[in-house]
Amino acid sequence: MERYAYLSCLLIFFLSPVDAFVPYASCQELRNEATGLYELKSPRLDVISDIPIDDELRSWSGLLEQSLVQWQDYFRVDANATKGLKATVYVMVDDSKFQRNGLMTGVPAFKEGFQSGNRLYVREQPSTYYRRHLFLHEATHWIMWHLYGGGGSAWFMEGMADMQATHLLSAGKLQLGIIPSSPAEVSYWGRLRLIDESLKQSTAPTLTQILGYETVQDQTMRYAWSWAACVFFTNHPKFGPMLREVSAGKLDYSLALSRKFKARVGESWNEAQIDWDGFLSDLDFGYDLSRSLVFSGDRPAKKLEISQKFSLATERGWQSAGIRVEKGRPIQFQCDGRFRIRLAEGAQGEDWNSEPQGVTIEYYRGNPLGCVLASVVPTDDPEETRRWETHPIGRSGTLSPAVAGTLFLKINESSSGLYDNSGTVSVTISPE
Repeated sequence: MERYAYLSCLLIFFLSPVDAFVPYASCQELRNEATGLYELKSPRLDVISDIPIDDELRSWSGLLEQSLVQWQDYFRVDANATKGLKATVYVMVDDSKFQRNGLMTGVPAFKEGFQSGNRLYVREQPSTYYRRHLFLHEATHWIMWHLYGGGGSAWFMEGMADMQATHLLSAGKLQLGIIPSSPAEVSYWGRLRLIDESLKQSTAPTLTQILGYETVQDQTMRYAWSWAACVFFTNHPKFGPMLREVSAGKLDYSLALSRKFKARVGESWNEAQIDWDGFLSDLDFGYDLSRSLVFSGDRPAKKLEISQKFSLATERGWQSAGIRVEKGRPIQFQCDGRFRIRLAEGAQGEDWNSEPQGVTIEYYRGNPLGCVLASVVPTDDPEETRRWETHPIGRSGTLSPAVAGTLFLKINESSSGLYDNSGTVSVTISPE
């Protein structure tokens, strides 16, 4: 007979803001003296751990309930699709007790987390956030396994799980699938740092390489790139619907989804790589998808033969001017206008206004805040992942393109700062 030491019998749902979301009034918490493991049982989630169960772990069943509501909306399924589902999460420092008690049967060695059927495995982490992130990551694998029978190709399976698990928890309310606004929000997460390092070292994979990952397991850099690819594709106005179309229905763990998706994108694959590079050029904490995601296909480029005018929106990121330029053939710019670059803080503050040369009271990436920037993006053979090379234009200037390609323009500001801008810059672009 198993021996149990009861630590608490009731977990009253109003004890903390997080627990307010637990849809039942009590959970059973105990220590199994036969196994030496701590257990917390509830209708939706059982927690079994070799460390004492803390308030954070007590909140997980409520967080899973919140996640299920969001997944029903994201994956477009009704509540019946998740009715009656239950999982067990094993939180471990030393897996020997779990192995000794037969709780890891069929589970391979893993670095941070693993999902097998209704069993979720999470290793203890240096930060509370990242431990919770891993739980939500494995729980996303769990729900996709139930809904689709699998998770799709490696980049999609892990990227979707990591995208959904990147979360914000505030006053007990959980928000999945965020782009964090600061490192403090996502302690020990590190995806943006890894991507930045890879771009600086010129080791960033192409989209074709990412879709060709046969495995991502325990390869942190591949997790980061899979996360980025899923964020990019699922939010892109052209490629997002294509990905949703080919990922509907049953999924396995082969490269079949990747092959179907690339075939569906077809002749637009070069366009996807261009937009991908544009996405990465401004990707950082606080990245605003609605304002900064590049969509090069919305403005076909034409050869610059006579002067043309372009209205540059100051509240958006990179924008195609609809102009194709030639290598080595100089182009001239004349920029006019006055716009708000920053909204006043507090009743006594004043808005920051700027002209095309920017404001030198603050710099971003080496140029004045608000300065007009240009980039010529090669479009013939863009199968290489890299940040776009930028050129400060300011009020006027001349650019001799090093490559042939499409002209893009933006004002110099981080994506996170675009939300309070207003106004346009009139840009006249002329061949020399």
